[in-house]
Amino acid sequence: MKQKVAIMSYDRLTKAIYSNISEDILKNVYVINSKFQDTVNIARKLWKNNDIDVFLAGSSNLEMLRHNIPEASIVEIKISGFGIMEDLAAAKQSSDNVAILTYKKPITDFELYKHIFNIDIISKCFDDYDQLKNMLSDLKKAGISTVIGASMVCDICDEIGLNSIFIYSKDSIVSAINYAIQLQKSIGKQKYRNIQLNAILNYAYSGIMATDENNIIQVYNPMAEKIMGISRKDVIGKPVDKTIENTRLDKIMITKREEINQIQRINGQTILTNRVPLVINGQFKGAVATFQDIKSIQNSERKVRREIYAKGLVAKYTFDDIKGKSKVIRESIILAQKYARSDFTVLITGESGTGKELFVNSIHNASRRKNEAFVAVNCAALPENLLESELFGYEGGAFTGAKKGGKIGLFELAHNGTIFLDEIAEMPKSLQSRFLRVIQEKEVMRIGSDKIIPINVRIISATNKNLWQEVLDKKFREDLYYRLNVLELHIPPLRNRREDIPEISRELISKEFAGLYERYRDKWEKIFKVLMTYDFLGNVRELKNVLKRISVFIGSEDYSYFNAYELVNKIYKKEKSQISTDKEAEIKCILDALAETDGNREAAAEKLNISRTTLWRKMKNYGILS
Repeated sequence: MKQKVAIMSYDRLTKAIYSNISEDILKNVYVINSKFQDTVNIARKLWKNNDIDVFLAGSSNLEMLRHNIPEASIVEIKISGFGIMEDLAAAKQSSDNVAILTYKKPITDFELYKHIFNIDIISKCFDDYDQLKNMLSDLKKAGISTVIGASMVCDICDEIGLNSIFIYSKDSIVSAINYAIQLQKSIGKQKYRNIQLNAILNYAYSGIMATDENNIIQVYNPMAEKIMGISRKDVIGKPVDKTIENTRLDKIMITKREEINQIQRINGQTILTNRVPLVINGQFKGAVATFQDIKSIQNSERKVRREIYAKGLVAKYTFDDIKGKSKVIRESIILAQKYARSDFTVLITGESGTGKELFVNSIHNASRRKNEAFVAVNCAALPENLLESELFGYEGGAFTGAKKGGKIGLFELAHNGTIFLDEIAEMPKSLQSRFLRVIQEKEVMRIGSDKIIPINVRIISATNKNLWQEVLDKKFREDLYYRLNVLELHIPPLRNRREDIPEISRELISKEFAGLYERYRDKWEKIFKVLMTYDFLGNVRELKNVLKRISVFIGSEDYSYFNAYELVNKIYKKEKSQISTDKEAEIKCILDALAETDGNREAAAEKLNISRTTLWRKMKNYGILS
């Protein structure tokens, strides 16, 4: 049934509706011709099945509906004063004695009508059919010839030979139907809102509980049942402070203040909750709480992190991972923490192995972009054409070997996050101008495309070279240098913070060899003191390799004859002999390492105790072809 308005009509009212109401209006209503108990039975069924939102009735049907379905929306077809005057004017044409009969309630302004029309008017009320029939018989005997009334009145008048005039005017019928239709539309909207609200409550990921101004629980959704472990039927309509412990909703009604992101224990569960007062027209009408189980939040967080890690777009380190208490390293950390609060470009300088990558990761994780992508690219690790396609992306078919659907560039991947350009000094000069445009315009264009893509990316660069010297040597663009070097951070070498070597060493040993430090604590502490006397030109990376080699021997050394200096000196000299500072010796070492590893750069770099990137750069500088 499309119509949601039912007119509970009878006989003459039904005829009047079909005679006077347009089809456009009638298509929105359902006209039911019935009376007395039949009307009640039909209406109850329609209401129970949710087929009708609004009932429309007059006279006796109206009263019966109100009595039997009090919760329903019922619109009355009213007897209008103007309609009565029209009826009286018509009655006066044939009679000076007129009776007006209505169900239970008399008409108003009775004396006024008598004065206006200067005729005798009798107004009476009836309660049921039998009373009405007797009343009309008495009126006929009394000489009344014309009666004004509803359908049932007019029907009996026809039976006993009295003239009758139908009491409901066209205007009153049309007005009542239009009002009922508008009311139904309003109810329909409210029902839809209620359906939406129930869907939100029933399928919300959070538990939701609400109380009224008397602290009685009115709302308690399925997720609240699940988290609390208490059934809805046991809490709805009951005082919150006596039903569920420690909700604090009753306290909110006193303080009138919201409580956001509060961790608390309720009914044996640890939850994260928000509690707010409910204010309507400036009056406090209750309180609402939303809450989630902490375990559920943790599970969701783990899932999100797994997805982010799977994409490789995450910064792994924070400032807590940077070890050392020396003045120079603490100053660097404090400066980096200040830089994290801005969005300006940062240029990080420092020798190889000083921990530039740790600082970049930490700056990102301490910034407002910490929940966005972190994209790292080594400018020295990729050939020029490949570096360009990785940074800027490309359209399908842009060049030979391009993926059919194209590829998103690293700048796009880093949108709203941070991009880390390591070994920035190695960026080919042909790419530097295009990179400069990205910084200036905050937009990229994929290779093979004419579409401009706006980006919002923070750029952090790092190098172990003197970048200004590269500018002077015409190897690096001066304008790009100034763009990258808005904020500058220098990471001190390990030899300038020797007091940090023990702490760094303990951390490295703990990560690489679980339990080895605790097992040989005394030996290690002596070794650390010796290590503090060495320069470590390879910084932490070199220190790490030295510690690995020491770990091989430390367990076999007899403690009674243990000489930390001799052990470290023996290993350190062997370490330093592998890479000579002399150019010819260094070239020979590289060639020997490549020969011994069958040209495997990664294995050769490990053998030489340098990074793969450093090996590639040295090979490039020395003209060594792999």
